[in-house]
Amino acid sequence: MKRIVLFGDSTMMGFRNGKASDTLAKRIRKDFPGYEVINMSISDYKTNNAMTRVDRVARLNPEIIILGFGANDISTDDEIKPGKFAANLTSIIETLGTQRVILLSPPYIDWIKDPTRPWTRQLQFELVTEHLSKQLDVSYIDLLHDMANCANLKELLQKDGLHFTKQGYNLLENELIPEIKAMLARKSELVSN
Repeated sequence: MKRIVLFGDSTMMGFRNGKASDTLAKRIRKDFPGYEVINMSISDYKTNNAMTRVDRVARLNPEIIILGFGANDISTDDEIKPGKFAANLTSIIETLGTQRVILLSPPYIDWIKDPTRPWTRQLQFELVTEHLSKQLDVSYIDLLHDMANCANLKELLQKDGLHFTKQGYNLLENELIPEIKAMLARKSELVSN
């Protein structure tokens, strides 16, 4: 069976009412019923942690990998520098295959509620992901600015200012679905040529 894999932190994993939920994967399963959707995301993971699991994701041989890290890398607790974040992401993307990856920028985080994730670092890390998407020629979704530009921004995040509400996942799903469809269409076109 063809597979779509989610690989990231709690944003990708789904985190509701203080526990893991498979919210995003369930939504993608509904949108792509002919695909096995596997969620390899782990709460609290940074790109450093992801480096230890990337081979497991690659062995699944998915058609598409939705790569969503950064919410924890941004944190000033056990700080990761933007250059290390870039090196980690580059290694992950190259291991998984550039033609299979949809790269998400880190999400918007309410830095007033969570001062360990300041706006300046959110912007820095978004610039890193955007630059890498161009440099490595991978599909890209600027989740940070998609969220920050929403009129109902406060409704996208749970009370902790970090994890997504239903509305936050609606926004993410609305960004992801067309990108997944476009990538699958490109792959189908390559096969038929």
